Amino acid sequence: MSEPELPAGLDPRCTRRTGTSVIERGLPELPEVLTYQMSIPVAYWRASACAVVLFLRFQPGDGKFWPKVTMGTYFLDGERWSAHRMWTSIGWPHDPIARPGTMRDLAGQVIGRSGGASTEQPEPGYPAAVVVGRVVPTVTQIALIQDGHEDRRQLESRFGAWVVCTEKHGPMDVAAFDEHGLMLASLEHPFPLPDSGSGLSGQL
Repeated sequence: MSEPELPAGLDPRCTRRTGTSVIERGLPELPEVLTYQMSIPVAYWRASACAVVLFLRFQPGDGKFWPKVTMGTYFLDGERWSAHRMWTSIGWPHDPIARPGTMRDLAGQVIGRSGGASTEQPEPGYPAAVVVGRVVPTVTQIALIQDGHEDRRQLESRFGAWVVCTEKHGPMDVAAFDEHGLMLASLEHPFPLPDSGSGLSGQL
């Protein structure tokens, strides 16, 4: 008996095309029932010449499925967004299928960082850094603060996930705000990121 066909926006075979759609139109609606076979876009960030889409996926092993996120990066090719050839994945602390709604991984924090990647000399069209994490439900806006400039946006997210990318080399902060614009917490990010891989442009 064959497995049921996955929606195109959640099909791992269509991930790169889905990412382009997310950058241009936003996150797709999710079905009531999620499965471990899906590749779920959960957050994205668009800069001037590069963008990143965060996909939640599940890796089978030891009799269970382990959540991970893939950081899919894109570059602006004329007027169209195109995917970079190489992407990278990192472990993810939350399984919304097995434990929907849990915030244990945040350990009481408003915003937490789960990982990322950086490079000191990004190639044209690649981000200098990507950072990912989770926030509590009261967070409705997120900001990337760098060199005294604040880029604040409405948080478009599934399961509290967030991702930002920057084209500039240097330290940055990520701040979380509530619906009234009140800053709830912020995270400082030195550069390079402590647990990032070297040569992000060669990995993503």
